[in-house]
Amino acid sequence: MITKPLPQPLRLVVDLNRCQSYGQCVYAAPTVFRFHGEESLEYDYAPGPGVRREVERAAAACPVRAITLSGATEPAPVPCGVTESAPVACGDGR
Repeated sequence: MITKPLPQPLRLVVDLNRCQSYGQCVYAAPTVFRFHGEESLEYDYAPGPGVRREVERAAAACPVRAITLSGATEPAPVPCGVTESAPVACGDGR
């Protein structure tokens, strides 16, 4: 019997030094990316498998290529906040 390997959980990293707040990711995957205030990007470090396609589109749409996707090899970092029961990273240094 041949079994398919389980897909690794998606890990998302945004280089906030490179990000210019164009917001293309917010349009492509609004359940994963959002703005806090006018320019501070928040995002879910470990989005669920149901949004993988949207996250891949968001990464492809980023004009400065600030979004990196990979399989998780370690636990997600502790987020600085929680929005609607989803962990988010804060781009404002909190």
